[in-house]
Amino acid sequence: MWRITNPLREERGASAVLVAILMVPLLGFLAIALDVGALYAERAQLQNGADAAALAIAQGCSDGVCDDPAAQAAAFSNANANDGAANVLTPTFPTSNSVTVTSSTRVAGTNAPAISHPFAKFIGIDSTTVHARATAEWGSPKASATMLPIAISYCEFRPALDGTLQLIRYDQDLTCASRDGHPIPGGFGWLTRLPGECGSYVNLDNATVASEPGNSYPGTCDATMSQIEGQTVLIPIFDGASTKSGPATWYHIYAFAAFKLTGWRLSGGNKLPEVNIDPAAPPCNGNCRGIQGYFDHWVSVDAAGAELGGPDLGASIVRLTK
Repeated sequence: MWRITNPLREERGASAVLVAILMVPLLGFLAIALDVGALYAERAQLQNGADAAALAIAQGCSDGVCDDPAAQAAAFSNANANDGAANVLTPTFPTSNSVTVTSSTRVAGTNAPAISHPFAKFIGIDSTTVHARATAEWGSPKASATMLPIAISYCEFRPALDGTLQLIRYDQDLTCASRDGHPIPGGFGWLTRLPGECGSYVNLDNATVASEPGNSYPGTCDATMSQIEGQTVLIPIFDGASTKSGPATWYHIYAFAAFKLTGWRLSGGNKLPEVNIDPAAPPCNGNCRGIQGYFDHWVSVDAAGAELGGPDLGASIVRLTK
């Protein structure tokens, strides 16, 4: 019996040796699964905070309120961290219309500048500092592929942006002076639309746009007009037009303005609301054809289809660049 069991006794402890050997790769796998996962989560939180902070500061600066960007950066970065803590550097302004926010790890309670790794330390990695950076820019739009195909005369634009309710009429044969003193039509006109869309593409680098005759909006704009009633939209502002008799055949677009469309009365049965927001609003009775609304300051967090660098008429685009 001794001869049979003795070989088995010689194998005692082999499993312990194997477990000890396998502990290193096992801890490595745990480090990958847990510690690296924690790093990705920390990175996402810091990046969300940096993005939110950069956009918030850019929105304020685009509206002329650029107060205390450091406090804003800290508030948004901390709010987006699960533990409510982040190290945030003082924001920098690479250009006159951009801001960069930089943040890194800060552990709540200890204020440690790095995340400790309970498993990765067994393979020689004790802690890691995670960094995040975001840059946002702001400015007036220069081009757009999806805007309402209406151009409003520069004469109708109110530089004061005081929120006065406007009635911009199509049916009156008015003329006024543009920016350079040349006569241009007043009111508004319809621009040539993109095929099958209720929108026009306008680029201020090549800003002469053909017009469509008449004051009736086409059927493709029915749904769009209903959706944007009471909303603020970008409207092209023209400072030049064809001088032939009758309706203009083209408009020269100078800039884009923010216009809150509150109502309209155009051919096709669509009328201004019976109750105006402002009791002193200009009436639109009889044969009146026009659109009603406000010119006002407006900041849009939107990068789709827009370039920056146009004249400032109160409409600003804010977007992340990095």
